[in-house]
Amino acid sequence: MSIINRYKALDNQNRFIVKFIFWLIVLFGLFYWGRFWSYSPIGEYIDSGLRAIIMPILDALLDNSIDKYDILINSKYSVVITPECNGIIPYLMILAAILAYPCPAKRKFIYAISSAIIFFVMNILRLYIVVEVVNRFGANSFYLIHDIFGNLLLMATGAFIFLSYLKCNKRDNAI
Repeated sequence: MSIINRYKALDNQNRFIVKFIFWLIVLFGLFYWGRFWSYSPIGEYIDSGLRAIIMPILDALLDNSIDKYDILINSKYSVVITPECNGIIPYLMILAAILAYPCPAKRKFIYAISSAIIFFVMNILRLYIVVEVVNRFGANSFYLIHDIFGNLLLMATGAFIFLSYLKCNKRDNAI
């Protein structure tokens, strides 16, 4: 049996999973190939653009001194905004889910754009909270606030977006 016939034989849930994995590979291949975007000119362009927007916003919100991508906490410690800190990774995951789920192209476009904006805002909020907590509680708090809380915040944001996307599609299909 050919791959196409095997795909056609799948139920809707398994088709979604196959499409989701396909879109993850395509999106990460285009926008996030290699460590620090080193193999993706598109990814490097997006990263430099996002960080060029993020850093002045953080500079305006924070009392800390900022040197390019380093937010100085004290003379011995700084929080570095790396390419992985720009929020693109969770956005690519939700975008893959949006593209994989069967619905009209207009709905996909609206959710792709609105989720990009939501993730951008939530990521700036996450970075702000990380720096403020590290300022107050020291470098030992970085793991908890960044790796645990920060990632949970972005995962919850993605779950909220996708659930509202599913709800919206269910409502549209009921009419």
